[in-house]
Amino acid sequence: MIEDAELLQRIRAGATDEFAELVRRHQSRVFGILQRYERDPQRREDLAQETFLKAWRALAQFDARAPFEHWISRIAVRTALDHLRREKKHKSTVGFDELGEDALDWLRDENEKSELDSRSAAEVLALAMRELLPADQVVITMQEIEGRSVKEICAATGASSIAVRVRAVRARARLKRALEKLMAK
Repeated sequence: MIEDAELLQRIRAGATDEFAELVRRHQSRVFGILQRYERDPQRREDLAQETFLKAWRALAQFDARAPFEHWISRIAVRTALDHLRREKKHKSTVGFDELGEDALDWLRDENEKSELDSRSAAEVLALAMRELLPADQVVITMQEIEGRSVKEICAATGASSIAVRVRAVRARARLKRALEKLMAK
């Protein structure tokens, strides 16, 4: 099997068709990253295409200090972040009626022992996550849902470890306030 570095040399030498092999090798990783930020399969497909297009256009800038997999992952995270920013600008506040009856019943229920089923919990969490800044959503998703380390988040986002830690603490506090606000209604 040809290494990514050799494929990149071939592509730079004019064998542009070899880029399809890089896409094939790394598409599952890119889709895995994007799936954390976009549930709609069609939009996820569009974001993956956008990710690989950005990689193609910036291929000359890839200096191979890190593996290609890390570089394409970073592009995918930034593409997801850009997508979240665009979505935040275009989406209005979601009404409680759009959460579904299970979530509404839980939010209205005065019995604190009631439990959310996983679907309702995911819907409430998604609503609360919309209250966060896109960069906060990325850090919380990577750290809490994907289980990535601060070092991995730094590599993917380009932020310093201090910036990631501060953003994570602030994002958790904002998320807690958003959830409390939802539960108070």
